[in-house]
Amino acid sequence: MEIAAPRATLTVDACLRVLEAALSHGRSQGHRIWVAVADATGELMGFIGCDGAPRISSRVAIDKAFTAVATEQPTSAWKAYLLSAPEEEREIIRNFPRYVGAEGGHPIVHEGLVIGGIGVSGASQKVDEECARAGLAAIGATPR
Repeated sequence: MEIAAPRATLTVDACLRVLEAALSHGRSQGHRIWVAVADATGELMGFIGCDGAPRISSRVAIDKAFTAVATEQPTSAWKAYLLSAPEEEREIIRNFPRYVGAEGGHPIVHEGLVIGGIGVSGASQKVDEECARAGLAAIGATPR
């Protein structure tokens, strides 16, 4: 019986690169967004926002990053699950408000392990998604 499992987490340098790339992508298109990066446990590791980005979107970005780590899937997949889940399951899930079902969040995967997550909010879900993917690309990670 194995009693230990390998774990890894995102490095600070990778976190900074993800933040910068996602923010830069959004700003280059004239969007004011928030970008959050979580470590492998879902805790906030890095966070940045544009001047004038919607305040409510700051928390959404953080919770998208958390959701991506906690579910080990893109937040768009969580959204699809929520839309298809029976009402009694959705009622249980509503008791866990940090779980966000919207585009713009992705787990960061390295060698098969979820080492972190990115969440972007402040523009449309489509743009949030593009920015999150730009953040992944900056470190050579691909969407799950």
